[in-house]
Amino acid sequence: MEKSRFQTLLFGLTAGVIYAFLVMLLVTHYHENVSITYIFVLPLILGVIPVLFSTKEQLQSYKTYLILPWGITLTFFFLAWAFGFEGMICLTVIVAPFLALGTLGAFIYRLVRLKNEGKGTKLYISLAIPLLFLLIETNIQPTNQIHTVTTSIEINADRPKVWENLKNVKNIQSNEIKTHFVHLIGIPKPLNGQLDKEQIGGVRNITWEKGIKFEEKIKSWDSGVGFSYNINVDPNSVPPTTLDEHVMIGGRYFDVLEGSYKIEQIGQSKSLVTLSCTYRVTTNLNFYSKLWVDFILDDFNEMILEVIKKRSETNGQ
Repeated sequence: MEKSRFQTLLFGLTAGVIYAFLVMLLVTHYHENVSITYIFVLPLILGVIPVLFSTKEQLQSYKTYLILPWGITLTFFFLAWAFGFEGMICLTVIVAPFLALGTLGAFIYRLVRLKNEGKGTKLYISLAIPLLFLLIETNIQPTNQIHTVTTSIEINADRPKVWENLKNVKNIQSNEIKTHFVHLIGIPKPLNGQLDKEQIGGVRNITWEKGIKFEEKIKSWDSGVGFSYNINVDPNSVPPTTLDEHVMIGGRYFDVLEGSYKIEQIGQSKSLVTLSCTYRVTTNLNFYSKLWVDFILDDFNEMILEVIKKRSETNGQ
């Protein structure tokens, strides 16, 4: 008896999720999840799987097959998150290519199946494509790239007032911080930033939520104007459930190396504050990693600058 369309779709969904886990485990074992195979090749095949198990008559209703890869992806993501294979930050970063490429894969293979006079058995070879890419990618050495993100904000206060609220940002309260994208994906909020001495060699001790701590060691100092610093992260302060290895500061894939603040007087009782952060990414898809790191760091920098702005404009410290 021919399976109903619902049974076929359910089978395709289940097969797609199982296949996604198998490929993920293989990629993790032989290479790394921050890879072209995992983020760009696997999604295409997840869109293919439901099409492979459907009849040509069932494929006439094309809308379902364009959306079904989304169901596979979201189910896979939920289970990967629930069982601790992936963190929320990583899943947010890769969801767009999974959804878009899954739909593209389904669209292309549906056309191929409809034009194919046979049952399309030869198309099952496509299931091996991620493995082929994985074999190639394991021989490619990830490269280091250094980039800088610069974020500025105008503050209605003169430079001396801004300076007092910039060099130390103590006891940050939750009502001082607007909700930003970085919070929605699980990046902890800052709590305190305190400088021990106002000179080169001084250290700003930074504390975030969930016990995360790191140091900003001053490497240049221009009192009243700005300073720059190197960043040293205490890896023992970062719980493994807070930032997974793919986004860990100081990890193999990503690191924030240095930063700087600069204040410019741009009018009477008006200043421009610029925060710059220099970071490293080390993956096989640095072009994609850079897009997300730039966006996330800029959003985080904007949050910090908003706290300084609010305190400077309201005489708070």
